[in-house]
Amino acid sequence: FIALIIDHKLRKESAEEAKKTYKSLINNKIKAKILTYQGEKFSSNIQKKARDLRYDLFEKYCEKNKIKFLILAHHQDDLIENFYIRLIRGSGIKGLTSLQNIFKFNKNFYLLRPLLNFNKQELLSVTKKSFSSWVEDPSNKNDKFLRVRIRKMQSKLQKEGFDPKRIIKTIENLNTAKDSLDFYIFKSEKKYLKFYKEGYATLKFSLFNNEAQEVIFRVIIKAIHFVSGEYYPPRSDSLKILMKNLSKKSFKSSTLGGCLIEKNKNIISFFREDRNIAFENLNKIKQKANWDDRFLVYKNFNNKQQFVVKKLGNDGIEYLKKNKFNDYENKIPENAKKTLPSFWNNKGELLFVPFVNFKNKKYNIKNDSFVVRYLRFI
Repeated sequence: FIALIIDHKLRKESAEEAKKTYKSLINNKIKAKILTYQGEKFSSNIQKKARDLRYDLFEKYCEKNKIKFLILAHHQDDLIENFYIRLIRGSGIKGLTSLQNIFKFNKNFYLLRPLLNFNKQELLSVTKKSFSSWVEDPSNKNDKFLRVRIRKMQSKLQKEGFDPKRIIKTIENLNTAKDSLDFYIFKSEKKYLKFYKEGYATLKFSLFNNEAQEVIFRVIIKAIHFVSGEYYPPRSDSLKILMKNLSKKSFKSSTLGGCLIEKNKNIISFFREDRNIAFENLNKIKQKANWDDRFLVYKNFNNKQQFVVKKLGNDGIEYLKKNKFNDYENKIPENAKKTLPSFWNNKGELLFVPFVNFKNKKYNIKNDSFVVRYLRFI
């Protein structure tokens, strides 16, 4: 067991607060580790970006240390606040029940929330008995954030009958309904949706004729998540506009949630959008790297020459055609090829492209020199 502390570097005091928390845990004989953000400071949408950062740091640490379960400290007050926020945003049943006791983040990593039945005051009582002091994040009292404003409104809402116990009961009822809906979504995914190891997905248009709107909505979200790697789905309003447009005969293509979505006759295809795709220096990688939150890239050699991994793109496709690569004309759609990882040296020479079986004959590239796996297939 190890306690993970995140230092977002959003405030000057954060490093000292992280150290204080670390010492407090160690003094109580709890193994601890501080994970520190090293990137640029956030200037807008701070809470969302900080949350995404936390999960990214957690995921990478757990993957590196082969940790399967991460316990989060969300409590009952968080559950209620989250319900109100999603209600304001017009969320559907899944959004209103988004904080689950057990959540499968990916195939190797689970989020556990065992404290959802306890409110903040109960947990503070335990904290006071177990620790001499603790750190309060000042942003928890900053009215700039919606969550804080909702927190301060709750006493007034309770007077109008919005009792926490009733809200929890409503969430429980919604969870029961969600479980039933999930059963039909799973069946529809198996019937209409197909995933490919090259990082794209296809959907049979017959889904629109045979299933309920909410089921269609959720299957599209699943396709977008598989392809883009984004943790959170696009806003429901944007998804509903996409669904409406997909039903039109004139629809050709659109972008949403980091995906390029195309319709050709009775097949809808989802590709990674060809922008903001990662560029990685392979020489900084000891053995493997998570590339673009989609592919796990393994490097099985040591070489002083500089290598980079980046999207194949139009330049890579032209390189393959120019060098008369015979296996280029295969079944992978061109929009999927463009966003595949590709390996280049510092001379601008393309060395290796997975899934299209390209290896530069000029170099002695073995079959296991570069290994690439799509993360959702691992």
